[in-house]
Amino acid sequence: MNSAKKLMNQQNKTDNNTTSPGMPATGDRVLGDAGGGPGKKPLVLGAICIIVVIALCVGVGIQQLKPQRVLVVKDTKMTMDDMMYPIYERESQYLPLNETYQYMMGSSVWDVPYQGDDSSVEQGTSNSDGLKIEIMNKETEYEILYQEAANAGYKITDDEKKDAEAQAEEALKGLSGVQKLKLCISSKNLTSRFEKRIVADRYKKDQQENLNKEVDESSATADISKEENRQYDIEYYYVLLSTTDSKGNTKELSKSDKKELADNIKALAKKAEKAKDFSKLIEDESKSDIKYNTGKFTEKSGWVFVSDKNLKKIKALKNGEISEPFIDDSKGYYVFVKMIDNNSTEAYQSECNKAIDAARQAKYDEWYKGIKDGYKVKVNNEIWDEVTIGAVTTGIVTAEDLQAMEEEASSGVSGE
Repeated sequence: MNSAKKLMNQQNKTDNNTTSPGMPATGDRVLGDAGGGPGKKPLVLGAICIIVVIALCVGVGIQQLKPQRVLVVKDTKMTMDDMMYPIYERESQYLPLNETYQYMMGSSVWDVPYQGDDSSVEQGTSNSDGLKIEIMNKETEYEILYQEAANAGYKITDDEKKDAEAQAEEALKGLSGVQKLKLCISSKNLTSRFEKRIVADRYKKDQQENLNKEVDESSATADISKEENRQYDIEYYYVLLSTTDSKGNTKELSKSDKKELADNIKALAKKAEKAKDFSKLIEDESKSDIKYNTGKFTEKSGWVFVSDKNLKKIKALKNGEISEPFIDDSKGYYVFVKMIDNNSTEAYQSECNKAIDAARQAKYDEWYKGIKDGYKVKVNNEIWDEVTIGAVTTGIVTAEDLQAMEEEASSGVSGE
């Protein structure tokens, strides 16, 4: 730009000198000049420089507008445009919870500890930072699995294409044209994204099924105690011994009120002895202080509604047997219980399933690491470090927008 300015100054100086004594007037013609003499050269050079400067500025503008690469997996290059949808997926999932977190915990949903399932995220990482790690890891995994699937001869089926189109249509539902542009998404590119995901997921499922055969389930569950996870399934009626005002302050009931509730719940327990349906002892629960519920607890966890002394009595109940009412001042409840199953294996089986799933996941992680090590993966941290999950698409599609979209979906009304 400085060079162009100098040339422009030279041009102005030359133009000013054309009317000085001893020089031809502007409209005069010098013999042999043919209209392109020395007086015209600065004009030509100035014009060339202006064109060059404009070209450079346009070139810089185009370079700035060009999507920047943020992730490279082998020969596949992904830009921030490509990352906008997975970011939007996470942000639109958590954004509706933000108001509740602010009210209940006094903290943004983005600032609380990580809520996702990426095992590589360290404990104590904020949800915003953890989701950022999760997004990058998941996009890398999808791309590697898709390339592995393609190399193995996997191709998308006609049914899967229809599924991808349906997923894209669902993802775009309720978004305005402007929102789609800002999110860098369209029906075409989302359909393509979902097609790759579907193929990658099918390939992963096939590999996982083979890897699961290598897991020793007996070893995985060997340390899980059947006795500690013995489960008790119950039905019960209870009433609180205190009241809570609109400000959340708790106040204990008077002795006379406690006595009245005790008499009522004892009468209800007496009624339960002959009732055909234990859950129907109260005709209108909305008008009664006594409430019905179901519950379950394990030998290890216990049950917080009653003291240890009363819990021991409950555990001793036979299936179908109803307890006496427990006036449990220490826990703040009156309660009586019907035992449904005093030796349920549900909790034990659940713990075993968790252990087996963890062993299977470990086997997959080991396999995937070996595959990933064979790929060149590069993250452009200069760009990715500037990304803050919770502040990328939340201004494009707000919590109010998401609420409106949910209401439209539930009412069967389609957005734009």
